[in-house]
Amino acid sequence: MSIQKVNHPRYGSGIVKLTRNNGFLLLVSFQDGMSRWVKITEITQAKTQNMTGKIIKTSTYSQERLKKRRMIEAFRMGIVPYDCVTDFTFGRDQETQLIMNWLKSSEDGSLFIIGEYGTGKTHLIHYAKSYALQNDYAVAWVEMDPNETPFYQPKLVYKYLVKNFIYPDKNSLKPKGFRDFIKIVATQNLLKDNFYIKHMRNHLNDDMFWEWIEGREVKKINLVPTLYKSFTAANVYCYLLSSYGWAATQLGLRGLLLIFDEAETVAMSHSSYQDEKSKNFIGSLIGTARNNENLLRNPYFSGLDYCGIGEGASIPFLYKKPSGLKLLFAFTSLEWNNVKIKDTPKLNLTHLSIEHMGEVFAHVCRLYEEAYEFKLNSQDSEKVFKILINKNLTTRFFVKGSVEGLDLLRLGIEKSSDDK
Repeated sequence: MSIQKVNHPRYGSGIVKLTRNNGFLLLVSFQDGMSRWVKITEITQAKTQNMTGKIIKTSTYSQERLKKRRMIEAFRMGIVPYDCVTDFTFGRDQETQLIMNWLKSSEDGSLFIIGEYGTGKTHLIHYAKSYALQNDYAVAWVEMDPNETPFYQPKLVYKYLVKNFIYPDKNSLKPKGFRDFIKIVATQNLLKDNFYIKHMRNHLNDDMFWEWIEGREVKKINLVPTLYKSFTAANVYCYLLSSYGWAATQLGLRGLLLIFDEAETVAMSHSSYQDEKSKNFIGSLIGTARNNENLLRNPYFSGLDYCGIGEGASIPFLYKKPSGLKLLFAFTSLEWNNVKIKDTPKLNLTHLSIEHMGEVFAHVCRLYEEAYEFKLNSQDSEKVFKILINKNLTTRFFVKGSVEGLDLLRLGIEKSSDDK
């Protein structure tokens, strides 16, 4: 009897007990005694050991096939694994080149990706994230939501950015997170004069302090300044984010890329006051990324709304120059636009052509054949492609429909297959 061992970046090593969703979810018993359902995309496979203690090496072929199965299962849900996105991008040569040039440039701090739903904005965001990590950027992202993460609540947006903060570590095969980053920053005294981070140096093992700097709800800590929930507290969180961007450059990284997906929710405020504060926060972020000199001073001179409570009233928007920040926003439109963002570079997306959709479908077919060791009939697969094209689906649903169509072909022929 063999034991399949896996490693998880957060929970450590464990043993797979059960699978579901065609192997996409694994029930793993970890060394801490807990069993958890985790996605196959979150784990790496360890060597397999049988009951006699003999080590069995996993073949290169099976690992490669596992990767393709993982991609197909992601396509089945209409998504592309972020670590595979650079190999699954079609018809976007100009757009990806623009993103690469923008990340390499020190001129423009922000970039808007604009396109209707289904044009592939999120896919390009994943491309930018993958490329940035491979080219020495720290990355943090947030999916904007009018209820969970509205722009008019800067602290909530900050909390989710920190939660999703990762950076490439040269001594590790996987990116590390926010706490690892702050530990290095604090140990090296990079932000020793920072109004907030200076309090972390002597409390790196205290969960309460971590929850405080991560923007989570905690009881009042008398030793540290308050992280305010005020709608006007844009200066506090721009200051913190620019601190992390600046510190990233001091650690040998290119900077910090902040990604705001579904940013069109800025137009979904419930009142004119919320709408005004949403635009203020976006304008504050863009000005901070531009290294606006006025933002280095007391916020009173910024021309922006800022926190008027307690210590927050004296916190500048920008920690130091350069901020090290790059901001990527995805919008369906800019109907809400105002003067503060009119000069920001824009990347306009349209739907993929039929020719490029054909390239997408052909690539899905190749992956599917290798993942399931199943030879597709060219006439049958062509019929599936024509049906999907005639439905005028968005790219996401086209990819999802492609896998479902190929499933029907495979299951109709391989009724005895173990891969059903």
